[in-house]
Parts: sequence; C-alpha cells; structure tokens
Amino acid sequence: MLVLISHNRFAQILWFIIIIFFSCNDANYELDNEFDPENLDLEPPTIFFHPAEINLTIGDQDSLELYCYEVDSAGGAHLQIEFDAEVITIDTVKYGQFFMNGFAPPIMFVDQEDGYLNVYLFIEPSLSNISSSGTSAMAKVVFTANDEGSAPLRYTNNTVFRKPDNNNIVLNTFGEGSINATQ
Repeated sequence: MLVLISHNRFAQILWFIIIIFFSCNDANYELDNEFDPENLDLEPPTIFFHPAEINLTIGDQDSLELYCYEVDSAGGAHLQIEFDAEVITIDTVKYGQFFMNGFAPPIMFVDQEDGYLNVYLFIEPSLSNISSSGTSAMAKVVFTANDEGSAPLRYTNNTVFRKPDNNNIVLNTFGEGSINATQ
C-alpha cells in the first residue's frame, strides 16, 4: 500500500514539473505597433495625432487624441489645428493626462473658427509641481463626419509650448493626420 501511495505521489510531482516546465516559456512579442511614437518617424520632442488616420462613414462620431512625445518642462501650450470644416465638425474637446497635476485638471480653453481648432492648455501649478514632462495625451477631440472626403489634420505654425518661465519649447516636427469619410 505504501508503494502505491508513493508511486501516485511521484506521478503527481512528475506531472506538476512537466506542466510547470512547458508553461514557463517566455512570450515572443513583436514590438511593431505602427501607432507607437517610436514607430512614427518623428524626432522628439514633438506632437502628433493618435490615431494618425481614421476612416468612418458620414454621420459617424469618433475621436482622436492630441499627443506629445518626450516634451520636457511644459507649463502650457497653444495647439492650433487646421481641419476641413466641410468634412468634419468638432463636437467637443476633453483634456488628457499630460497637463494633469495630480488630481488637479489642467486649465483649458477651446475655440474654433473657419477650420481652425485652438486648444489652450495650462498646468494648474502647485507648491511641488509647475510643469509637465513626458509622452502622453494632451487632449481628446470628439468629432462627427458631415460630408464625404478626406479632412487633413495639421498643427499650424501658431502651435507653441511654453515653460513655466514663459520661454518657448522648441518642437522638432509636427505629426499629421487625416479623417476619411465615405458614404
């Protein structure tokens, strides 16, 4: 009886070792997501649209994010985006994580006129933090497709980032995007 119990125990341990051995292989991931900032051929610090291209049908609502990539010590920004107002309508703009100061949301003003969207974002300073750094979404733009066509999205030369001391932050390149609407 003792031999049978030890034989069963040995079989259980052997199966346990086999299962552990074959289930502990490292995953082989390909890190080639075309939307990762590293794969967009942009030299930081820079800003871009995420996703860079959206396809939808007339009447559909969708969103994209305004991203910054390796921006250092930003106290505020004016993002001016040129778009085709005949193809899309901007419904709303929501703040992203980049200019958040802990739980304090950023100060944000938005206006649009004649195919230009202006988003003004500022970090709400505290005693311990007066700027934001890194790679993150600055804002989320919700829009509706009104007409068939392609609406290119471009940051204009009026787009500027400022440090807390009001000095400019030089951005190397601006990413572009497009919204393609079909029937």
